Amino acid sequence: MQVPDARVVVFTPTKRFAPDFHRHILQGRIVGQTIRPGDRILVYEVAETVPDGAVRVTRSTHLEFR
Repeated sequence: MQVPDARVVVFTPTKRFAPDFHRHILQGRIVGQTIRPGDRILVYEVAETVPDGAVRVTRSTHLEFR
């Protein structure tokens, strides 16, 4: 089964005061990786993906932080 490319990935912080620079580190770590809702990366959790389920993150994937 082939994993679709992600159009949007929404992250929520797992720590109340997550430093903003972690966003840049996160982007560098996940490009090319397969992620799914519930995965924890650094101080963030994957809240939602478009399309739903497991997706592959590309350079054109839009990352949202809530």
